[in-house]
This record gives sequence, structure tokens and C-alpha cells, in this order.
Amino acid sequence: MVAISFTPLYGVQSSERSCCYLLEVDDIGILLDCGWTDDFDVALLEPLAKVIDKVDLVLISHPDLAHMGALPYAMGTLGLKAPVYVTLPVYRMGEIVLYEAYQARTKDDLEFNLFTLDHVDQVLETFIQLKYSQKLKLSGEGEGIYITPHAAGHLIGGSIWSIAKETDEILYAVDYNHRAEHVLSKTVLDTFTRPTLLITGSMYLEKQQPKMRDRDEQLKDEIVQVLRRGGDILIPCDSAGRVLEVLHVLDQYWIKLKLKDPIALLHTMSFYTPKAAQAMLEWCSERISKNFDIGKPNPFNFTHVNLIHSLDELDRLPSPKVILATSPTLNHGFGKDLLMKMAPLSTNGLVFVSTPVPGTVAANIHPGTVVKLEVSRNVPLEGAELAAFEAKERRRLIDEAELKAKEIEEAAMEDMMMTIAEYESDDEGQAATTPAPPTNNAVPAPPIPATDKAAPMQLRGSFKVGFGQFTTPKYPMFFTMDTKCEWDEYGEIIRVDEFKDVSQAKARLRNKSKSSSENVNMGNDDDDDDDGDLAAAADRRPMKTLHSSQHIFIQCSVRFIDFDGVADGRAIKNCLDNVKPRKLILVHGTPETTAGLQEYVQSTMEQCEAVYTPQANERIDIESDTTVYKLSLKESLYSSAYFQKVGSHDVAYINSTAEFHGATCILDVAEQEYHTPMLLSQGKVTLATLKTLLARAGFEANFYGGMLV
Repeated sequence: MVAISFTPLYGVQSSERSCCYLLEVDDIGILLDCGWTDDFDVALLEPLAKVIDKVDLVLISHPDLAHMGALPYAMGTLGLKAPVYVTLPVYRMGEIVLYEAYQARTKDDLEFNLFTLDHVDQVLETFIQLKYSQKLKLSGEGEGIYITPHAAGHLIGGSIWSIAKETDEILYAVDYNHRAEHVLSKTVLDTFTRPTLLITGSMYLEKQQPKMRDRDEQLKDEIVQVLRRGGDILIPCDSAGRVLEVLHVLDQYWIKLKLKDPIALLHTMSFYTPKAAQAMLEWCSERISKNFDIGKPNPFNFTHVNLIHSLDELDRLPSPKVILATSPTLNHGFGKDLLMKMAPLSTNGLVFVSTPVPGTVAANIHPGTVVKLEVSRNVPLEGAELAAFEAKERRRLIDEAELKAKEIEEAAMEDMMMTIAEYESDDEGQAATTPAPPTNNAVPAPPIPATDKAAPMQLRGSFKVGFGQFTTPKYPMFFTMDTKCEWDEYGEIIRVDEFKDVSQAKARLRNKSKSSSENVNMGNDDDDDDDGDLAAAADRRPMKTLHSSQHIFIQCSVRFIDFDGVADGRAIKNCLDNVKPRKLILVHGTPETTAGLQEYVQSTMEQCEAVYTPQANERIDIESDTTVYKLSLKESLYSSAYFQKVGSHDVAYINSTAEFHGATCILDVAEQEYHTPMLLSQGKVTLATLKTLLARAGFEANFYGGMLV
């Protein structure tokens, strides 16, 4: 019997998209997702901090902040030490998402210190990549548990996780899509039947997903309408998730109509998003894979999309243009900067392709309203603040130099002592094996006092200089610092600096000095170098962050077009009817949607034994209803069994006896009692006579192909 307990840490009974749940199977703690918001509110993670020591492994379902955004903080600050299981696209796209989220937050807020890019790299090192339907058996304390990812259809690489032990199967399915799209295939959730426990969400129970053709036409019509009146269009989107579907639709539409207006993807990692997707076609829909196999171009090699990394690059593109910028909430990132610039102009347009989260800037935007924005900007330090910063920086550099010098000195002393110890061991070995030459007038040496014998032993491990004669001369009288070479599979690593052309470097230095003197004496009209030097100097200046509030009057057009890519209420109910779980836990939904789905299941699904709707931090204990005994088969019984393949299992019929030895049950071959054979005489009964007898007994029989049926 498997003991199962479930504790929702956050992401239940609320409209918050981020989720994190703790599933315990016997003594193994499995963290299901580890999401966060783009505001990075530490208070949200307090329940996670309390159970961080119970986590043995982490399963991530989707590559976005709502499902994996808290991993850098959990590993860097909370002390999470567990392997993270993901699919390959979740690893690649998750790297882009985490890097972009950090850079978007620190772009205008230097005070952000909850995690760094080093913490992101630490998270990526713990990722273990799996393929769809790859069944992985855990080892160690997790012996007997199998985990398997399956396609969810929401984001590229997004997964439904199956956790199985013995005869029990647990499904974790949140944010899945029942409908195939341009980029991704549909979920495989409806192929499962009768799992022991299903953990699923109810967030989108009350929505109705539009048809894909109608959705695409709405987006195209809105964009063309804004472009024709000379305005720019802002589409807030994520960095590496649903944005691929939107870009594919726009790029194909631009190719079909041969439009010239530029499309821009604006975020700090925009170059890597399509590049990563180009290498993951096997994770996309079958149509995309087949088209690429027959020679069609890669669908993610967007011909009309400009990959932009800054607002300055965006300004170089001519208007009107279409801009896809992070983030969907408009709380941070380039999308927030563009909102302040574009919203007051009536010619521009704002198109939301994902449902705005309540409480965010995006949820409060409506035509003709005033929106309050919290604005952060970095300014250089001046006056007393600059002097204090420089003094602090000097003190830090001095401390670092002293610490580094101390480390070098300690390392040198350690190497020296090791060298001296090697020489002394050589001397002792030679003195023991090589006797001194005899002399005629040898005088016995005086006995050494006990205190003098102990003195050399006390000086072991410390630096000592003696004035006595060595038994044999040693040429290396001073220690040397050997440089340790780094090696890889190809040999010693090449240092590029050792192969630089010194003459060319000196020539460039002379030319630079000459041009600098000419600029000083004669003047220079080349402003590009000056601008570059000023920009580099500005980047090196110490800065501080100023926070202020700004009110924006929304005069641009605002439109919402559903590109969420998640199952609606009708699809959720159909999936539950097909899966028929024995027990159900509803998470990831508002109180209204959770209660509505619970009522539906209790009224229509009699085969579902229990429906749980826990609150945050409410522990649910679930025991399996099946009783399982572990049996041990003797070699004689196993070798005599005839196995046949039935599905994914090998089945054999056995006749055995059971012996219980403590908690172990051993099966052995049973002694069979053979019956006495009966002799049957051959009769002269014909099929016609047998048919007549059957008819008299009330059975209907007919001849078909020489047989009586």
C-alpha cells in the first residue's frame, strides 16, 4: 500500500498563475513546479521555505515564470538541493526565460538582489533532461518510483507528469491544451484511463476557446487596421513560450500578403528564442516536422521578424511597425517602457494575446482610463554620494587585494613545506640504505638527549632553516612555484594571449597615441569614437535607482485576442470524463472555478471516489485502496512459467504454493494431482443429428461453411 500526501504551497483558490505543490509518495518528496511572478514577491515563497528540506526532486511542467521562476531563489537562498527533471525544450527555453526575467528586472532597478545570473547557471546545472514518454526509474531512496513526461500542448516541451509506484499512478496536469495549433500538437491527457490520482487545474473553466481560424483572422484584421492609420502596435508577450505561435501567424501572413511593415521582437534574449526553436522541430506538431522533412524551410526562420535588444535599435526601424515586447503583465520590461510612450497616442494599438492576471498593470488597462505606473530609472551618483561610493569601493578593493595576497602567501608556504618534506624523506631514505664509510679513528657520537630528539619532530610541518651539514648535497635550495596546466580531452588548453602578435599590438598602440595627440592639437570631427567612449564611460559610472509614480492616459485602441493555448471549460470536462480518475485534486484555479468543477465531477462522475479542493498549506493524506503483496518466485517456478506478451506486460499462468517468511512471500511449484484418463469410444453422431438434438433442447443452430454454429 502506497502512502500519498499532497500539500499545495501556493497556486490554489486564487487567480495567481504561479504554482508550487509538494507531493509525497511514501518517504519521497516531489516538488511539482516552482513558479514565481515577475514582481518576485518573497512573501509568496514562505510556504516553500518551510518544506525545502523535504524536497528530493523537482518536476517542471512548462518553461515560464509561473512554473519555474522561483528556482534560482530557491537554490541560491533557500537551500534547495535536488535534481530538477525537465524536457529538453524546457531546459533551452527555461534558460532564456530566466535570463530575460533577470535582465528585465535589473535594467532599471539596480537594487534587485534576490538572485543573480550565477544562481540561474546553478539551476541549469541541476537539470536532468528527458524525452516524451521516457520512463525513468528513480534510484536510491526513490527506488520503485517511475516518472514519465507526456505532451501537454501548451508550451513547447510542456509536460504532463506521470508518477507511478507499484500499481498506483499519479497524474499531474496543469495548463494543457486539447487542440492542435500551428506550432504544437494537442495534449495526450485523454489517452490515460483510471489513474489512482489526478492533480489538475480549473483556472480556465469559465472561458471558451475560439476557433483557430477565427482567432488568427481577428489578430490580422486588428493589426492591418492600426497599420493603415499609421500607428504602431504593441503586443505584450512572454520571451520564449506562446510568442512562437504569434510570430508564426504573423510571419506567414506577411509572406502571403507581401507586407513591408517591420515586425520586431524586443527583449534582451530575442536572438536566442527563434534559434532555440529551430533545433526543436521534433517537439512541435507533426505538420511542421513533415514539411521540414520534405524540404520546406524551417518555420522558425522568420523572414519578416527583426530581433531587437534595446529601445535604440527599435527607434531605427521605420513606422508603422508591430512590436512584440516582454512582459505580458506590463509590470516590467520593455513592454512597460513602450506603454508609457505609445498609450497616449490614439493612432497606436495595444493587443493582448494572453489573459491579463488580476492585480497587474495589464489587467487595469482600458480605453479612456488613467493607469498609474511605478517607474524606476538609474541615474549617476553625484556629490557626497559619489564620494562615499568611491571610498567604499577603494576599501573593498584593498580588502580584496589583501585577501588575495594572503591566499597566495598561504599557497606558496604550503607548496614550500611540501617540497621540504619530500627532500627530508629522500634524505632519511638514503641515510637508512647507505652506511657511512668506516674510519680507523672513529669516535662514537655522544648520545642525544630526549629533548633534542623531540625537537625536530616538533618542527615538522613548519618552516625551519638549519645550519647543519646535509648528508648529501641538494641543488634546489629554494622552493619553486610550478604553474599547473589545464587540460581537456584534446590536450593542454591553449592560452590565446600567448600567441598574440606583439609587433602589431605595439603598432596599434603607437597609432592610437598618435591619433590621440592629433585630436588634442588639431581637433577631430569624428563623433562616433567620442560617442562610444562616452557611452562606455557612462556604463562605468556608479549609478543609483530612483523610484517614482507616473499616470498614463490610455488613448490608443485596446484589444484582447485569445492566444492562451489552454483547454477551456468544455475541454476540461471532456478530459475528466475520458480519464475517469479514482481520486481528484483540484488546484490552480479561483474559488469560483474550483467549486464549479467540483460540483460537476460529483454530480456526473460516479466512478470518481473523492474530489479534494485544498486550501494553501492544507495537507491531504491519501491511501491507496489496492492491497499489494510483494512475492518472490523460486527459480524452478520462474523457469517453468510460459510468458506471453499482453500490451506492455508479460503474463504467465502458474500453479504454485505460497510460503510466508516474515514479510516475504515465496512461491514454489505446486504438486499437481493428475486425474485418471478416460477412454472415449468413437461414435457415429452426425452434425444433422446433433442439430436436431440441440433444437429439441431449445438451442438454435445452423450450418455455416461445413460447421455447426
